[in-house]
Amino acid sequence: MKKKTWHGVAGMLLIFALTLTGCSSSQHSTAREAVIADGLAKIMVEGETDLPGNFFLSFVYSRNLIMLDGKGNIVWSKHEEQPVDGAQTGFWDFKKHDVNGRIYYSYHDQNYKMDGYGLPGYAPGERVILDKDFNEVKRITMEASDVTEKGQGVDGHDFLMIDPDHYILSCYVKENVKNVPGYPEGTNVIYSYLQEVKNGEVIWDWKSIDYPELYDLISTDATPTADDFANKQVEAPDIIHFNAMRLDDSGNLICSFRHIDSIICLDRTKKEDQIKWKLSGKGDEFGLTQLQKTSGQHYLTVDGNTFTVFNNGNRDVQTQIRSYVLDMDNKKAELVKSYGFNNKFSQACGSVQKIDGSRYVIGWGWPTTDNECMSVIDVSTGEKLMSVKLENPKNITYRCVYYE
Repeated sequence: MKKKTWHGVAGMLLIFALTLTGCSSSQHSTAREAVIADGLAKIMVEGETDLPGNFFLSFVYSRNLIMLDGKGNIVWSKHEEQPVDGAQTGFWDFKKHDVNGRIYYSYHDQNYKMDGYGLPGYAPGERVILDKDFNEVKRITMEASDVTEKGQGVDGHDFLMIDPDHYILSCYVKENVKNVPGYPEGTNVIYSYLQEVKNGEVIWDWKSIDYPELYDLISTDATPTADDFANKQVEAPDIIHFNAMRLDDSGNLICSFRHIDSIICLDRTKKEDQIKWKLSGKGDEFGLTQLQKTSGQHYLTVDGNTFTVFNNGNRDVQTQIRSYVLDMDNKKAELVKSYGFNNKFSQACGSVQKIDGSRYVIGWGWPTTDNECMSVIDVSTGEKLMSVKLENPKNITYRCVYYE
């Protein structure tokens, strides 16, 4: 297996010749070259692929972005020091957007001044939009609604761009609610709020507390305090924890909620009764057995009726790729793939994408057993084609994803 040395050595400027078009450095070089940003998180790459696109790495507690080519060379990067001593802000969810052939990039810039309610899994800030040459175009926050003020921090877990002025955002909201069974006088919760914005106006939104049936679905496998409605252990529990979203072919919003172990389909044409179906968790509507259900899942992709999930597996301390084929008419689901990784466990974050055939890209998020942050694996043979490791395993990646 081909080995590479640590990339990202502080103070060192390394230049790679590229065959890619439109990749500039973090200083926006006009030549086709890549500059490794000074102070960048150090990684080591073993192996390589023949993939023509790029891998996008983002980080939970450090201000780093890394783009690798299929061979594992850094082709673009960005690093910033923490804004104040002791801060642990990150650049989350680095991704590429193809809008009718026009390329944009984006990432989440956590703002340490914004209230994260003391949650380690909530990093409010701004969504930064970049053009094809990595020049900053604009920064996005929440728009004014019945729930949020204009300029309120956006959540960093996910972001969907339909076009540069039409997108779907999320945030968490802390509120005292009176619709939790057993707490008629009210209890503090932190709930998930989704907002679709077009030309600066909110055209659709969704509040998890509008659906009190979700309270009964909470699992504590990933976070023991998720059901602390008595507010004894925490000031307010993070009750369902949104972390990923995709649009299906009908335009429905498919979302992952970690603390109810569920994938939920939301109807974007409705203002009420927006939940169309629930997959996995206590409220599963597709006939999954307990062993077939996810636990603390993070990432999902949607391809027709096939839903692929990065199942962190907090219940059994075993992380897996899981793919389900859903029969919507008969409300049946078939678990068509469940692939484990020799007792490897990622307790939070992470991602999975099927590239082609049996090749998958795995972003390991917050692994507990080693310092590997990304793998490209042929699951038919178990061969690891490419591996990316962190010199500092505490420099946790949020997602490691692939785009052509």
